[in-house]
Amino acid sequence: MSLTGKSILITGASGFIGQAYVARFLQLGATVCAQVNTGEIPAHLNLTVIATDLSVAKSGNSLVQEALARTGKLDFVINNAANQGVLDPAHATRAEIELVMRINVEAPKEIIDESAKSGVSVVLNISSVEALNPRPGHEIYGASKAALDVLTRSASRSHAPMRVLGLRLGLIGRPGIDQAWPEGVAAWKAATPLGRYASAEEVVGVTEFLLSDANAWATGGTYDFDGGLGANSW
Repeated sequence: MSLTGKSILITGASGFIGQAYVARFLQLGATVCAQVNTGEIPAHLNLTVIATDLSVAKSGNSLVQEALARTGKLDFVINNAANQGVLDPAHATRAEIELVMRINVEAPKEIIDESAKSGVSVVLNISSVEALNPRPGHEIYGASKAALDVLTRSASRSHAPMRVLGLRLGLIGRPGIDQAWPEGVAAWKAATPLGRYASAEEVVGVTEFLLSDANAWATGGTYDFDGGLGANSW
């Protein structure tokens, strides 16, 4: 897949998966606009870093506008930024809950709506298996990702022919995860048919397909990339 002459906006670009996205799309020849809040990304000739706090209302709209102004056009957008805060619903404040929903649902909606006005071909929303597989203590986060999945379906109809897709991720490994979270990794491996976690590079690989012309007849769907977790029977 060559992306020479194409441009892409990636939110949450300073995170683990975000940095993998940035590196790969630069390698493929794309011009990359990388949204960050507090993190940093190494400089590159074809990289534009945009510091934006997505917790601010309408920041998603202004982000797309700025990316468009800097590149002249936008072909793809990846809504990768997320608030993964673990909140106890019995004690979480309204402000804490609203922040999770703001980052995980409202900001992506602003970005999708503005992208549809800006000639974007495909928007990809990064979801989570927790949208479908509840975990105690993760109720608010799971609800936000379930809402994002519904937004993906609805926006695909509202904004056609722009395609809107989702990628529902399971556990993605990073350096040191086996030592830092042995019980969680063991539980994940036991629960999934493939018995392992994915790498960030594998996430990038499936994303390349989802954005490509080979997937041009797909819109509105959220693709499970979870090692088979969703196929488990009760």
